[in-house]
Amino acid sequence: MSRLESDLLNYDSKYLKNGVLINKLGLEEEQALNKAERMITSYKLAKLYLNPGKQTFDVNHYLSIHKFLFEDIYSFAGKIRDENISKQISFCLPNFIYSELDRVLKAAFTKVPSIKSREELLVFITELYSDLDVIHPFREGNGRTEREFIRQFIDYICMINNLEPYYLDYSAIKNRDDYIKAIIKADAFLDYRDLLMLLDSILVVKAKQEVLEEKNHISK
Repeated sequence: MSRLESDLLNYDSKYLKNGVLINKLGLEEEQALNKAERMITSYKLAKLYLNPGKQTFDVNHYLSIHKFLFEDIYSFAGKIRDENISKQISFCLPNFIYSELDRVLKAAFTKVPSIKSREELLVFITELYSDLDVIHPFREGNGRTEREFIRQFIDYICMINNLEPYYLDYSAIKNRDDYIKAIIKADAFLDYRDLLMLLDSILVVKAKQEVLEEKNHISK
């Protein structure tokens, strides 16, 4: 599912048939497609958790996550969208997506060595979260791709900077509406305060057992 439920296009989308995204599964009912999406991407996310593959934190890395998650569902998996979309706010125009995504990710990577505390990590995540959301590179699946990319980025930052192993526990979000409003506020007005507070409340340290299991898997 998209992060924001209303999905408004300024013209008829070539990817829609009777209001449902055309898919490789041949599903023509939105509820059935959403259910299949959740099942398939949950399985793929679990695989990425155990083996994220090559991590370069650039445009190719970002696109590869989307492709892996959605290649069994959509023909546009791993491809930058070529349609204008808006979901309560307008997202980046298609012809600027690649350059903006490249700019944002390169800038983010240069900041990594300076992140030495939880507070600095939190600010970094908040700004990156909003930047990626505004760009919204894909026709569908932006939220899941963004969250997985940031999960991998947090792991990488914590490892190379000897920080505690933090992660974002989205299950701890108490009010989805507040979550959406915080994102919109950050995206539209560059006012990160609400989003920072929300992410602060869900940025937690991994349990020691979980860290040990990850290390054991990597060493095999």
